[in-house]
Amino acid sequence: MILLYVIRRLKTVRILVLFFMSLVFSLKADHYFGGYIIYEHLSGFTYKVTMVTYTDKHEFSSDKDSVQIIWGDGTKEFIHRVNNVGNGETINPTMKKNIYEAIHEYSDTGNYQLVFVDDDRQKGVKNIEPGKSGETLLYIDAIIPIQDSAVFCKNNSPLFLTEPYRDVHPGEDFNLTLTHYDLDGDSLVFKLIKPKNINAYPVPGYFFPDDVSIDSITGLFSWENTPSIQRQQRYVFAYEIEEYREGQLIGLSVSEFSVFFDPDTETKGDFSQVLGPLQNNHYRFNGPEVIDLTVEYENPDADSVFLEVFTGLDYNPHFRLTNYSSSNGTKAFDTLEVNYFGQDNSEGNHIITFRAGNVFGSDTLFDYHSVSVSTVSDTSWPCSIPQNIKEVIEIAPTVEVYTIMPNLFTESVWVNLGNDFEDVILEVFDMRGRVVAKVENSEVNTVKLELESLRPGMYFFRFMRKGKLISVLKSVKK
Repeated sequence: MILLYVIRRLKTVRILVLFFMSLVFSLKADHYFGGYIIYEHLSGFTYKVTMVTYTDKHEFSSDKDSVQIIWGDGTKEFIHRVNNVGNGETINPTMKKNIYEAIHEYSDTGNYQLVFVDDDRQKGVKNIEPGKSGETLLYIDAIIPIQDSAVFCKNNSPLFLTEPYRDVHPGEDFNLTLTHYDLDGDSLVFKLIKPKNINAYPVPGYFFPDDVSIDSITGLFSWENTPSIQRQQRYVFAYEIEEYREGQLIGLSVSEFSVFFDPDTETKGDFSQVLGPLQNNHYRFNGPEVIDLTVEYENPDADSVFLEVFTGLDYNPHFRLTNYSSSNGTKAFDTLEVNYFGQDNSEGNHIITFRAGNVFGSDTLFDYHSVSVSTVSDTSWPCSIPQNIKEVIEIAPTVEVYTIMPNLFTESVWVNLGNDFEDVILEVFDMRGRVVAKVENSEVNTVKLELESLRPGMYFFRFMRKGKLISVLKSVKK
C-alpha cells in the first residue's frame, strides 16, 4: 500500500513537471525552413563539419550565433556561425542562411551518425498533422565513416551549389534542385523520405502530396499540378543522398527544404527541351568529345528573364565548360559547350543545372532544369571501401528526465537518470521483488540497459539518490 501511494504521488509530481517543461518548450519558436550537414576529411580521424540552416529572418529566436551538433561518439558541442562575419546572410526577403563550422577528431574507427536537432519547425505546415508542425523538432543527420585513411577510402560528403528558393504561384508546376556534386567522384542517388523528428523517427502525421517526385540521378525535385488555392500554404520535404563507390554505399546524408505557396507570387516561365545528344536528360561520354547543350526559357509576364549554369564540372580538371548566354527581354538563351578531355575515371553522374531567373521589379523568382553526364569508368581505387555504412555507432536517444524508452521492450531500454545522474542509483525489480539489474556511478545521464535475458513480464525501475526515493516506473518485456 505504501509503495502504491508513493507511486501515485510521484506520478502527480511527474505530470506537473512535464506540464511546465512542455509549457516552456512551446514558448520557443525557431521557425526552421530546413538545412543539411556536410563534412570534409582533413587528416587521419579529423573532419571539418559544416551545418547549414535556413531560418525565418523575421523571427528573433531563429537568429542563433551557435547551435549544438551531436558528433555520434558520445560527445556534443556548440559550434559557431561563420558566414557574414558570424551574422548569417539574407538570401531572399524572408529567409536567412546560417553556416556553422567546427573541426572534430574522432578517437576510433566506426560509422558515426552526425546529428543536428533543434526546436522547432515552422508553424502551419500543410503536409504535417494540423497544429503539430510548430511543436515538431527539426532533425537532420549524416553518416560519416571514420577509418584508417592509409588503408580505407576516405569520404567527403556531397556539396551544394544552389540555394532553396521556394516561392510558388498556386497551380503552376514547381521544380527545385540544390545541384549536388561529389569531390570524390562517387555516384549519387537521391530519394524522397519523410522528414525526421526526435530520435530520427518520421514526423508524425506527415504525408506526400500527389504528383511529387525527385529524379534519382539529378536530384531535381518536381511537383506537377500543384494545388490551385487562394491562400498562403507551406509544405516541407526531405530527401536522402546516398553515395556509392564500386557499388558499395559509402556515405549517407539528408537535406530538408520548404515550399511556400502564395497567390500574390508572380508566375514563372517555361523551359524548352534541352537540345543536344541527350537520352532521358543524360549523356555518356565514351572518350574525349565536345558536345553542346542548348536551352531556351521564356516568360512573357516577367519584366525580363536570364539563364545561369551550375555544375560541379567547373571543379573537374578533365572538363572545360564554355557558356554562351544571352537574354532578349522575356526570352533567354543558353548554349553550354562541354569539352571532355578524357581520363575522368570517377563513376558518378555529373549534374548540370540550368537556373532561370524571372525578374519582376526588385524581385527575382527562380526555376530549374537539370541534366547529367557521365564517363566510362575503370577506376581501381587504391584503398579498401568501408563496409556496412548503415551499421552506425549507437548514440543515446533523447529521453525525458526519469523516464524509460520504450515502455514495451524486447531486448533493451534507454533510461534517463536526470541532471544529477552521478548520485543516482537505478535498480530494476521483477514482480517477486528481486533486483535483476542495477546502475550506479553513471558517467552519462542517459544509459542503455541490456535486458534480453529477462523473462517476459512487468518490471519496476526505482530511482534513488542518497537514500531518498526519486521515482518508480514500470515497463513490460514482451
